Amino acid sequence: MQKISELFIQNIKNLPIWVKQVITKEIMEDLTKKLEDFTELVQIDDLFQSMSPALTFKGKEELNQRKLNLSESYYTFLQDLENGCNMFEITVKNFWTLADTAKIFCRLMEMEYFKIPDYLTNKNITIALFIAGKIKTGEFLKRIGKITVLQLEQAIRYQKELNEEGRHIKMASILIKMGFITDKGLDSLLLLKDEAKKRLPISIGFNSIKYDNKEDEENQIIRMQKEISRLENENIIMKKRLKKMLNINE
Repeated sequence: MQKISELFIQNIKNLPIWVKQVITKEIMEDLTKKLEDFTELVQIDDLFQSMSPALTFKGKEELNQRKLNLSESYYTFLQDLENGCNMFEITVKNFWTLADTAKIFCRLMEMEYFKIPDYLTNKNITIALFIAGKIKTGEFLKRIGKITVLQLEQAIRYQKELNEEGRHIKMASILIKMGFITDKGLDSLLLLKDEAKKRLPISIGFNSIKYDNKEDEENQIIRMQKEISRLENENIIMKKRLKKMLNINE
């Protein structure tokens, strides 16, 4: 089957150059504005989405034998890596969010089921850990070099003092109060994490996917239907919770 990521990118590449010039300009301005205090995260050489690590022997063995009986999504991830997919392709083809992919990535990385290429920087891993919720704001800022170890230790001590006084303040607010990051910097971090929880709209590019055979097409349709059903159920649950919180009767 044609890779969804390749189709998605090809649709953009097929646009006239004069259109792509405007799109590139607008997108870069938008990214730079939204990540004003974190322009290094705009650099295209350090995208977590572009990572395509190779399975280790341990990873291949678990994929083939499934001794640990992991969740099916883990085996889907491993199989996609074995097929040469990167994080973007894995995320899109399985209708996951980037945060979903990052959580699976981090767990399987801990289990040493794949090897991170030497050319990749620690920034790739740090971003994955952050959007997966494995590290908090302070640790993330320290790892990408926005604050020092000493500054983080000072902020942790200050937070502990406030907690002992019964004043529970989030680390991000403390870092702003101490002048280590700005309000805009915090907004950028929240945006980075929130956007990772969004899915690529199903309508983009999927109508043009070419399947190798009928079985692949049918399996993909079934997966899409299951995902749509799951999202609909999530929506119903969230509505019920919201009504309960707001004390709204049917």
